[in-house]
Amino acid sequence: MFKKRNLIFLSLLILGVFLISGCWLISTPTYTVTFNKNDTAATGTMTDQTIASGSSANLTAYAFTKTGWKFAGWATTPGGTVLYADGASYTMGVANVILYAKWTPPTTYSLCDIGPAGGLIFYDKGSYSGNPSWRYLEAAPATTEWTYKQWGSYGTLIGGTGTEIGTGQSNTIIIVTWLNNNTDDTYGDVTNKAQRATYLCNELTTEGVYSDWFLPSKDELNLMYENLKVAGVGGFADNYFWSSSEYGTLDAWYQDFYDGAQGEDYKYATYRVRAVRAF
Repeated sequence: MFKKRNLIFLSLLILGVFLISGCWLISTPTYTVTFNKNDTAATGTMTDQTIASGSSANLTAYAFTKTGWKFAGWATTPGGTVLYADGASYTMGVANVILYAKWTPPTTYSLCDIGPAGGLIFYDKGSYSGNPSWRYLEAAPATTEWTYKQWGSYGTLIGGTGTEIGTGQSNTIIIVTWLNNNTDDTYGDVTNKAQRATYLCNELTTEGVYSDWFLPSKDELNLMYENLKVAGVGGFADNYFWSSSEYGTLDAWYQDFYDGAQGEDYKYATYRVRAVRAF
């Protein structure tokens, strides 16, 4: 009997220790916060957060971006109002929740306005589209312009470049990739890819932030002439400028900024170079 009472006492003592220390066997339920971009044009991913009820989830949209738009905060429905700011915390209830990103429309620009990278806006297609999404074309500041630069790859057809509006960036990627993978012994110049027109644009950084510059396509270059040079802004010389549109094995497209005439010339010709960016 004595031993039985001791056993009961010991059991109650152990149970009390568990209760006092909080080391009980029943765990606190957890629920999941799922983050939704709330727009097919937005990019990036965010990992779901699974936390205990009553705990706080950290809300940040650094992983979500939408070209030209600003993140405004989080809502609990796709069309709802912002309830939680970026960097705020969300206290988990007793159910899973989806938080939807909310976006503030971008600043609108007119032709010849100063763009976000310090250059001049020379094209507006009216709405954001494409992958990556963009609406405006911005010409780099006159202080970044290069003179007497070759196009490169004389005697070799790189292939795959376009002339249309919206092809300058892909043209630049194609040409820079070729320059990185091949020896360019263009006539009249030592082998130096870093001095080729497209490579220079690709390496440009302005305002310490913007590094998405490229050499404009034939049609983009023409827009720069018509909407900036003819308007008397942008500091363009009455001279020839290279485009990123290849014409053939020996030639590439250029434009005369004196009268707007376009033509093709040998890739070893030395012309001016002005970078552009899309945003």
